[in-house]
Amino acid sequence: MGEFKLQKEESLRIAAPNVYRRMIETFEKYNIHPYDAHGTVIKTQEGLEITLRLSNHFNEIAKTEISFEQAQRPDEELSCFFEQAAEKCKNQLITDYFKMIKL
Repeated sequence: MGEFKLQKEESLRIAAPNVYRRMIETFEKYNIHPYDAHGTVIKTQEGLEITLRLSNHFNEIAKTEISFEQAQRPDEELSCFFEQAAEKCKNQLITDYFKMIKL
C-alpha cells in the first residue's frame, strides 16, 4: 500500500530568508505591507513549494515551486512570481477597501 506522509508547513521568513527578502523588496514597490501577505514553505524532494496567502483576510492564494538553488539565489523567475502576487494582492486590497466604504 502507498504510504501517506504529512508534510510540515514552515514560515517563509524562517525557512527561506533570501526568498522572503526578495518578496518584501518586490511588495515594497507596490506599497504593500509585509503583514498583508503570509508566506509558508513545504520542503519537497525537488525544492520548496511556496504558498502566499494575500490581502486582509488571506483569502487570495498564490503558489509556486522553486529549486533549492533558487532559494539560495532568488532569480528573475521568482521576482516575476512575486510581482504577479503583489499585483493580485493590491487588487484584492483595493476591492476590500471599496467594499468597506460602501458599508
